[in-house]
Amino acid sequence: MKVLVSNKELVKIIRKAVKGDKKSKFEIILIFENLIKKEARINGQFSDECRAFIEDKIFDEIEKFRKI
Repeated sequence: MKVLVSNKELVKIIRKAVKGDKKSKFEIILIFENLIKKEARINGQFSDECRAFIEDKIFDEIEKFRKI
């Protein structure tokens, strides 16, 4: 998987997301979309439920960054 943003750009996006910027949260999902799709498998089959679960977990973890 190749991420098409630099580390500096990704850090800026994450910082915005941690501050509550919803657009940045979705941008993170889009950046890692291919990896999420690759890992969203149950018994070798792609699962849309699994993909949604992974995305929800990413949102939850971004929210936790703010609490630290």
